[in-house]
Amino acid sequence: MTIADLLLANRFPPSLFQAYEVPGDGTLKPIPISLTVDQLAPGCNVVVQCMRNTDIEALRPTEIETVRHSAYPVAALADFQYAHESKAPTHRLHLVDDAAMREIVFTKISDFLAAHRAPARLVAGISGGGDSSSLVQGMRRYITSQDGDPSEITCFTLAMEPLWPESAVDRARELCGEAGFNHRVLYPADVTELLKMSASPAELWEEFSATYGADTSHFFGTFLVNLAGRAVCSITGARHLLVGYNREDLAAELLFCLINGRRPMPYPIRRTGEVDVMMPVWDVPKSMLDACYPRISEVNYSERVDATAMRRSSIYYLAHCLDSLVPQMSLSLMSGVRALMDDLDGWQRLSPIPGTPLLHTGHGDPDSQSGIVDMLSRYFPQWQPLHDQAE
Repeated sequence: MTIADLLLANRFPPSLFQAYEVPGDGTLKPIPISLTVDQLAPGCNVVVQCMRNTDIEALRPTEIETVRHSAYPVAALADFQYAHESKAPTHRLHLVDDAAMREIVFTKISDFLAAHRAPARLVAGISGGGDSSSLVQGMRRYITSQDGDPSEITCFTLAMEPLWPESAVDRARELCGEAGFNHRVLYPADVTELLKMSASPAELWEEFSATYGADTSHFFGTFLVNLAGRAVCSITGARHLLVGYNREDLAAELLFCLINGRRPMPYPIRRTGEVDVMMPVWDVPKSMLDACYPRISEVNYSERVDATAMRRSSIYYLAHCLDSLVPQMSLSLMSGVRALMDDLDGWQRLSPIPGTPLLHTGHGDPDSQSGIVDMLSRYFPQWQPLHDQAE
């Protein structure tokens, strides 16, 4: 292990420290923290000095209290609290079993829908993974508490190799069937008909990936799921579309916007055309959702297309790092920005691209936007984009 690795193993960020070799003659020689222990000279003493803009001794990041809530835990939930009077923070790891985990997650989803007075008629995108599977159970709990009719809820699942494998359909169908929800499986032919396309979405993906790269699969998938979800809402008369965006999804998006000097897009409810996109698990860590459905999550990951944009990966990496070093920090950031944007009415508004159901933030190169709109318009002949207004 390098010196940096040793620091990280103890939840110390390496950039907070400088390493010095101590020859013994009263001098200090700075050395890279990328050195491994066996690269140091035999008998060499090394001082790892904390940069004192942080009171690392007061934070005590390595002192973690374990709170066991079950004899057979399946997950560890990190907790970090400041004791304002004593200035002594408390780090805890709560070890919970699968029953407690599901109770926490499903209750949060139900409470979210109740707090936002969601109507009984809802549409939800269900991929067959842990996030959306938890949505099904949360909606089931909510609709039961409201004495609602489960058949008012419509879930849909896209099936198109290699982006959305057939096996995910079976998992989604079983969950929705148990809950009594309507479940629509949208194969390429169904999407073509639903969205009135001139060719299959598989053909669109082939051209899209050839033009923009195969690592854009997540962007393409988000686009098509949203477009299909809004179309299902139109058919069923629903005005709310539920998606499984979790804490790291939203933290990564927020960081991307801030890093690029953009206003954040609204969360946990976002107006998309005539539909309100609701994000009931916006503050739930991905690890909790996976723990609710371990087998489903494991299979879902093994089936995913193993490619994504490098910058997207880096921003997600950062989102996960926030809570790894200081638990709940991402939630504090998101909650603070949310309160600020609400107070200032400062959210980024999504503007329609005339003649299409597409929305844009006002950022981006006009020529690039025209290029992608032109490509999409060939597959959606009913669109009549007006480029001069769109730019």
